[in-house]
Amino acid sequence: MMGKREAVKAILEGKGADRIPVIMNAFSLPVARYGYTMPEVMASPEKMTECMVGTRRKLGYDGMCAGAYGGISAMMGGHLPNSEGKIVGDGDDVVHSREDIEKLRPYDPKKCPMLKNLLKTIELMRKEEPDEPIYVILHVPAAVAFTLMGAKPAFKAMVKNPELFRALSDHVEDAVVESSKILWDAGVDFLWFPMPNFGGYCISRKTYEKCISESNIRANKRIKDYGANIVIHTCGPYDDRFDLVLKESGDAWHISDTQTKKVKDEYGDQVSLMGNIPCVSVLMEGTPEEVYKYAYQGCMDGARDGRFILSGDCDVSPMTPDENVIEAVRAAKDAEKVLFGKK
Repeated sequence: MMGKREAVKAILEGKGADRIPVIMNAFSLPVARYGYTMPEVMASPEKMTECMVGTRRKLGYDGMCAGAYGGISAMMGGHLPNSEGKIVGDGDDVVHSREDIEKLRPYDPKKCPMLKNLLKTIELMRKEEPDEPIYVILHVPAAVAFTLMGAKPAFKAMVKNPELFRALSDHVEDAVVESSKILWDAGVDFLWFPMPNFGGYCISRKTYEKCISESNIRANKRIKDYGANIVIHTCGPYDDRFDLVLKESGDAWHISDTQTKKVKDEYGDQVSLMGNIPCVSVLMEGTPEEVYKYAYQGCMDGARDGRFILSGDCDVSPMTPDENVIEAVRAAKDAEKVLFGKK
């Protein structure tokens, strides 16, 4: 049997593996289990490592998230006032014109404390769990632009002033690519790019094509050309725009709000899949039996060619019962026996 990291690498390279990794996308869950707050663990590599490693070992799933990197917007726009005239320091809601773009500071990763902590976390996790996949959460340029604009102004700009939104995305692209290269060099197994604000709940296919596609295609290609593996989290309904996402160089899609079998049948020969247990209705609220049944069927639908990672459909809730996560892991092991002839 392949090792865990070997299997993830094979899956993301499109070769297929002889096991089904269970990477639960558990970020909030471990933090809550250890009684920490999110700002607390983001500022402490030791606490982040403690809760991520400890929870993984307790529940038996694979892989760990080293953290979410939001340092680009803070570093470039943290000195600017938001729409209420306040300087908060996080870079949220501070760019609303081309003049504001010119006020953004240059991005210097060497001066970013958030990146420094993230790199230290990766180092500590790798020492604790050398055989476990490690990933980090980053944001595509359009998502960084969304933060810098603020949600309401960003949605408005994508419809009324797409040129401004695209200009801001272009402006932060180098920072995203540079950060991705640094994190990849630190030894992570993949970069995980969530796109919760660009699915069907939020914008139309037309707006996605107009404001998001070109930026993702260009930035992701630069990151892929560097040798990194990319998982794109299509958070929300993407069925009407998967053909656009296919052009964005993702090695795998972490899907939600869709059916694994449907996506596998339509795109499974072109991209690996990750997902797709509903985190609320099944993982958090379902019985252990319901979780097992859903997870097992997802594995049978998604892993028939060995190119599937079982996961929740988004971040696993801190209120998720331990036994439900354990049942998801058991379902993957049982599916392996059927699909790969394991005993």
